[in-house]
Amino acid sequence: MGDRVDFSILVRDLRHALGLTQEQLARELSVTFSTVNGWENRKHHPIPALAGRLLELAGRAGVSPRSLNVTPARNRRLNRSAR
Repeated sequence: MGDRVDFSILVRDLRHALGLTQEQLARELSVTFSTVNGWENRKHHPIPALAGRLLELAGRAGVSPRSLNVTPARNRRLNRSAR
């Protein structure tokens, strides 16, 4: 399974690299402030099309996406709860 991008950190790092507020980034992406705020505060994740735009913007801004780290212990807990 591939690495999952931590969009919370990506959005924050991208905004700081571009010198944008959450509201300004929201306008750039044609979404609401609360959408960007939700991504940054881990309330929800961007839909695939917007995830692609964020990754594209990050690449142009020189911001590297970080992957979510799921430790082996957490992974075991997740597997047990799925049974």
